[in-house]
Amino acid sequence: MILVTGASGTLGSMLVPLLTARGEQVRALSRHRRDGSVGSCVWVAGDLDSGAGLDEAVDGADVIVHAASNTRRQGKGDTGAAWRLIEAAKRGGRHPHLLYISIVGVDRHPMKYYRTKYEVEQAVEGSGLPFTILRTTQWFQLLDAFLGVAAKSPLMPAPGLPFQPLDAAEAAARLAELAVGAPAGRAEDMGGPEVLTVRDLARSWLAATGKHRVLVPLPLPGKVGRAFRDGRHNAPEHKVGKATWAEYLAGEYGR
Repeated sequence: MILVTGASGTLGSMLVPLLTARGEQVRALSRHRRDGSVGSCVWVAGDLDSGAGLDEAVDGADVIVHAASNTRRQGKGDTGAAWRLIEAAKRGGRHPHLLYISIVGVDRHPMKYYRTKYEVEQAVEGSGLPFTILRTTQWFQLLDAFLGVAAKSPLMPAPGLPFQPLDAAEAAARLAELAVGAPAGRAEDMGGPEVLTVRDLARSWLAATGKHRVLVPLPLPGKVGRAFRDGRHNAPEHKVGKATWAEYLAGEYGR
């Protein structure tokens, strides 16, 4: 049985049906109780912040896919949540395979959220459990949402920072393969098929959505800006993804 945290999130909502389609028994963790089950997926209530319900959620799990993250608050509380999950998973002498989804470059990037992801990686590695960590580049879906927020202003910030976007659906497919396989430690990084600047991404997004905004090449200062300019969050040597940004936009917006 496979437990998925963050099952209702961007990645989790794609991962769960992939696993059930493989015939896997899936337990989907949600902070709020949901009714019943769908096929071979059973929803269970559990709170990673308080630890409530985690013992019941992990009971009988052979694999735990940890895809939950507090993205809205830059990963606040993620490290503690990971340790609570690990402690629950180990109680009673259990040793499930712990699979964690991370981001390329978290060990060399100063952005707060990236540093927190790296702390969680270290918790997973030091847990004593068999583990797999998969790092990917930024997902189309999250960049789409970010651009939607940026477009609320008539002056849309679009710095010339390089990104290597990846379809979250492809990340979910890779995660499903890893979940049914043997623990791999650090899996090979997974990046999108092309590197584009934020300005390129914004320009094509505006064309696809039919919006008109003035793109402003707003610089990102400091160590964080330098890290993004250096492309520490990219993996150009691992262009594993197949879908392009243009293909994603065409599928989402029909242009």
